[in-house]
Amino acid sequence: MYRAALIGCGRIAPAHYEAFEGLTERAEIAALCDMNDELRRQRQEETGVETGFASLDELLQWGEFDIGVVLTPPGVRSNVCLPLMEAGKHVFVEKPFTHELDEAQAIVDAADRAGVTLAVSQNFRWMTPIPRMREEILNGRLGRIISASRVDTGWRDETGGWRNSTDYLALSVMGVHWFDQFRWMLGEEATRVYASSLTTGLLSSSGEDITSSVVTFRSGAVVSLVHHWASLTQRVTNCLQVEGSEGAVVQRGGTLTWFDKDGNREDEDAGRSTVPKSIEHSWHELLDALGEGRRPCHHGRDNLGTMAILAGAYESARTGESVAIADDIVG
Repeated sequence: MYRAALIGCGRIAPAHYEAFEGLTERAEIAALCDMNDELRRQRQEETGVETGFASLDELLQWGEFDIGVVLTPPGVRSNVCLPLMEAGKHVFVEKPFTHELDEAQAIVDAADRAGVTLAVSQNFRWMTPIPRMREEILNGRLGRIISASRVDTGWRDETGGWRNSTDYLALSVMGVHWFDQFRWMLGEEATRVYASSLTTGLLSSSGEDITSSVVTFRSGAVVSLVHHWASLTQRVTNCLQVEGSEGAVVQRGGTLTWFDKDGNREDEDAGRSTVPKSIEHSWHELLDALGEGRRPCHHGRDNLGTMAILAGAYESARTGESVAIADDIVG
């Protein structure tokens, strides 16, 4: 039984608490940690976790846990991950595990030096129906992948917390999920990204809320992401579409529509999962990997491929130029 200490009791924390309900045979929450005493005590009451700490130093001095779960805002995650790893603890960290690619690389290298496992909560890899799409794409049902596109638009006004004041908003909070899904489904790395973004002033938050990105992958496949937080369309246009040389697929909610070269169409009800359930799947992969002495598929070094797209998108939006991605970023 692995013992986990959750550091950060903010808005994402309840999804992680719920995920542990499916891990009762494998892992347990041993402690909660947050400098906000009132919030931490509230979370302890909600979860029934008796042990709580007001600082990371106090938690590490106690030390009776195996995995540190870092749920703090991205800007301070490095300050939490590094001491945990230096203390010999495995780390499961929310995405993006930092804002800057160099800092992400430093965290990954520190995990290797410490001999611990670093996993990133790219839980949308397990959001149904993505696993089903990935299986068919990698099995060649669509042939050679030519393009993929996701439209994700809606109205999301962050009126409080760190998301209200950060300069890294739409791409960092949700775009990183979609970039990671593209890598995961296609099974390859990106080579170049071009992005444009805008802060409309329509929302109370200060970061970018309108973004468009184009990513080129090693095979030549062209991927596009249109991601808006200030849209009045009520998500009616939202979909994921993948085109190949032998077929195509469109995902809307839990429905997949498959097309072949002869014009045949097949609708498949693939179902939908919740965020806590996808986090639970992410945990099972980490725990399986620890038990088998291997890296989990969402380990930190793998996630550098996603971080490179994210960091490149921000750089491109700042400079107006496309950004090349190093071909050895994942190693």
